[in-house]
Amino acid sequence: QSAMDALLLMGRHREATQHGAFTWTGPYGSGKSSLAVAFSTLLSGTPSVTSKLLAHATEADAAELRKFFRQGKSRWLPVPVVGSRSNPEDAISKAMSACFKDAGLPKRLSNETLATWISRATKTSESKSIVLFIDEMGKFLEHAALDGGDIHIFQELAEAAARSEGRLIVIGILHQAFDEYAHRISREGRDEWLKIQGRFLDVPVSLAGEEHIELISRAIQSSAKQKPKGQAASIVAKSIRGGRSGPIDPLVTRLDACWPLHPLVAALLGPISRRRFGQSQRSIFGFLTSAEPFGFQEYLTSSSLDSADYGLENLWNYLRANLEPAILASPDGHRWSTAVDAVERCESRGGSATHLSVLKAIALLDLFKDRSGLQPTPEIVAVCVSTLSPADHKSACTDLIGWSVIVYRKHSDTFAIYAGSDFDIERAVEGARQAGVAADYKQIARQASLQPVLAKRHYETT
Repeated sequence: QSAMDALLLMGRHREATQHGAFTWTGPYGSGKSSLAVAFSTLLSGTPSVTSKLLAHATEADAAELRKFFRQGKSRWLPVPVVGSRSNPEDAISKAMSACFKDAGLPKRLSNETLATWISRATKTSESKSIVLFIDEMGKFLEHAALDGGDIHIFQELAEAAARSEGRLIVIGILHQAFDEYAHRISREGRDEWLKIQGRFLDVPVSLAGEEHIELISRAIQSSAKQKPKGQAASIVAKSIRGGRSGPIDPLVTRLDACWPLHPLVAALLGPISRRRFGQSQRSIFGFLTSAEPFGFQEYLTSSSLDSADYGLENLWNYLRANLEPAILASPDGHRWSTAVDAVERCESRGGSATHLSVLKAIALLDLFKDRSGLQPTPEIVAVCVSTLSPADHKSACTDLIGWSVIVYRKHSDTFAIYAGSDFDIERAVEGARQAGVAADYKQIARQASLQPVLAKRHYETT
């Protein structure tokens, strides 16, 4: 739906203002290039292909998109350009010539700018309107910033699109904001970039959390009969929604459709893919389709349909075997190291497979709770390993707390990885209280009257 909303935003803005220059901005692997392919199909595909493309859209959205981009006799010609550290004018000219072929592209005059030539092509080429896709536009911007290339070509294209009476659309596809590519140039240069950026309407392209679950549920198809899930999907869906209103049945259905992934794994894949070490949907499909150790494909080939679901312990093993160097180099590196240390301390204590399964589940939930909405509460932890009974879960958590591997936070009713040492501070404080500790208030007063030592004064003096 977020991709549909991005196209609807473009169509509404274009109809209201005749504006034709846009940038799509989103993280790596968020589906921008795939959306460009889908949008090209919407613009130039046959009616039957377009109907398949809009099969999952609501009737209102599909009708509105057809009105914006399929109405009238004008035919659209998508012109795809892939950016590189080179002159954008040469790349765009070459793409125009390749796409038109025998479609009547007028010859470019010797003193004619690229934007003027493209505008003339929309009026003389058998009633063809043009949508210019500039994928990896950031490469052209890097060329302009670092190699002294011309960036004003994009301003000219945006202005030509605005004057084209709806016959030219320019779409630049970026990984970060336009002006982020100009951070190494002068203040005056950045101001010039901002002026050019203002010619483009920026449209964010990124899926919401629950859309990742829907994407995974559609990607996994099986003729096998699904096992009953019990309450796991319902508990996970309620936790994701939190206190938000609205029915949870559609979310429960999507989580169940992700089988044989455990509902918690399906819910965490999206937030994990959006971390610094991930690449959004690309990471999700890499996990689903690759033959990496402990990945989904290895699970499918080595497990029977009657075995346990692909759970959080499997996901932990996958991340550690394949992505640990990238995680350690990311902002999550310290917390990941703490979790790995907790797992190793549990193993040294003689923890069983049950202890390790529960601990790895708590570790992942604790690591990615901020983006997922899933807190490692006793209720969530109780469903993290589908083969264990509630009593086994409770016993395992009690042992892990006693070994100072996890800690239970009463104020939030959640478990967390214990980041301290094996020294039990609460027990030591309680022992001191029972022994009786008197305070020497005169000594405290003498200590409090000490004058501060200023490091700066010491540095200047010596």
